[in-house]
Amino acid sequence: MAQTLRLLGTHIRPHIKTHKSTDLAQLQVDAGAIGLSTATLWEAVALAWEGFDDLFIVNTITQPGKIGLLAALARGRRILVAVDDARNAAALSDAAVAAGSRIGVMIEVDTGMDRAGVDSPQEALDLARQTQGLPGVSLEGLTGYEGHCALEPSAELRSRKQQEAMTLFLEAAELVESHGFRCPIRSAAGTVTWQATASLDGISEIQAGTYVLMDGMHSGMISDFETALTVATTVISRPHDRLIVDAGSKSVADEGTLTWPDIPRLRFDEEHGIFVATDGLDVPLGTPLAMIPGYAPSTVNAYDAYHVAVDGVVVDIWPIFPRGPGHNGLHLVPPAP
Repeated sequence: MAQTLRLLGTHIRPHIKTHKSTDLAQLQVDAGAIGLSTATLWEAVALAWEGFDDLFIVNTITQPGKIGLLAALARGRRILVAVDDARNAAALSDAAVAAGSRIGVMIEVDTGMDRAGVDSPQEALDLARQTQGLPGVSLEGLTGYEGHCALEPSAELRSRKQQEAMTLFLEAAELVESHGFRCPIRSAAGTVTWQATASLDGISEIQAGTYVLMDGMHSGMISDFETALTVATTVISRPHDRLIVDAGSKSVADEGTLTWPDIPRLRFDEEHGIFVATDGLDVPLGTPLAMIPGYAPSTVNAYDAYHVAVDGVVVDIWPIFPRGPGHNGLHLVPPAP
């Protein structure tokens, strides 16, 4: 990923919601990531505790307590956060002034997700005007995630949707800049659309995350990256026509596939993965198997550690960092930089 983006002249700010690992985050920074993206404030706090900087919370933060924590986190660090509402920008400004910090704001553009974000280039410009002059905050750019394209199985339609999404996004960025507002960061793209979006003039960085682990959904869309994430499971029952393992819907998000070839999935219950056993399948009780999750981020979120294997031998254990305050020692107050 990093090597290709260097050739394209685009940066990677990988989304760590996928892996929630400071070990993997460090490898990504070592490979050339200019910063890190997070989905939650708590992910940013966990990264800050480990000494990471230049963190972009790709979400809007509106709860007053969280805004105060965000402002404290920004003391001595570069912290970016998405905004789509002038009232939120004003609240961030007040908190930053009170904390003696400066928060970088990124105007979020809804490129087709029908989620957060302004809906048009004009709304992006209006928000830039409303943000101008607010103390304690600085407009750093625009962000837009074309994640809806990843749900389109047709490559032709996916490409068309990606182009439409990025046309809207870049029109918003150009309009904002044409009125005198600096937008040095134009951040977009997920793993499925990473190369198409990174190749566009005007995109400065991409936020792809799942590429580092991959999963069933993303592997079904692109073949650029190998699958690194599996869930260990064991055969616990062998009726004549079924193979049943001890990893179900509580263990694997969006169901999973066994790395053992040609074992069709039948269904997933909470604690059972149920597969079709064909005639002559020699997989007895107690056999350890590996399962590729259907969706990596939600699977990782259920666990506390990775067992890192090289050639089938576990060589390290990497912790998965906390999901919020009160878990595994994550403190409410961010560390001093």
